[in-house]
Amino acid sequence: MITLPTLVGFAQSTNWDNVKYNGVRTMGISYKYLNLTNTADKANQLGTTYFFPEIDFVKMNLAPGAWSWSYRNKLVGGFIGSGIQLVFTGEMPYYTYRPNATWIHNFIGWWNIAKNVKITEDLAIAVGGHIGDYYLDYSLAPDVYYNPHGFYAGIGPVVMVDYLLPSAMVVHFESSLAYGQYLADGDGFGAYPAPLISNTMLELHTNSKVFIGLEYVTFFNRGDDPFRGQRIELKAGFRFKK
Repeated sequence: MITLPTLVGFAQSTNWDNVKYNGVRTMGISYKYLNLTNTADKANQLGTTYFFPEIDFVKMNLAPGAWSWSYRNKLVGGFIGSGIQLVFTGEMPYYTYRPNATWIHNFIGWWNIAKNVKITEDLAIAVGGHIGDYYLDYSLAPDVYYNPHGFYAGIGPVVMVDYLLPSAMVVHFESSLAYGQYLADGDGFGAYPAPLISNTMLELHTNSKVFIGLEYVTFFNRGDDPFRGQRIELKAGFRFKK
């Protein structure tokens, strides 16, 4: 027999209630393909490819007015992957200087936090802010490089979009555009126009913990040097309650 409380529960239930990790902090453990290139100097640039583990943290709050956030750090996976390479090959190419090779990396991490401004039965849109650190490098020889070069802090807006698919699968999208404030290890503050850094990720989340993702990081060079690096990642892994 269906009671009044049961009917009320049905009325209050939404499609987002079927998403297993809605409102739960999760840790993602994945394995990724990483490609680094400089699209502004295709004739001379050395494209590099790596296979590294990845760890990240995400909390999706798919309710009206709720906040969601994500945190990604490339340092841990880079060290683990390079350590494995060192054991088997005696080299750590990711941390080894190579002429005309692009490097886009972080040390502290990338944070996105956003508040839902629109939510329906199958769509959630959130807006907020991004903050992170970026190390940019494209060197022709030791201490000879194209700008923008060095350590930057990136601050800017972010948008998050979640779309609900059948079987409670969720397409999750985040994209930020940050002003790159120079910090260290380059020509100095104000010596070259600050870059605008674009950081985008697209993932498919499932209730079975499995997820796949694409990440694309690049920047808009506001000066004349032929350096527009891009960092592309393809990943697959699992998400767990943290």
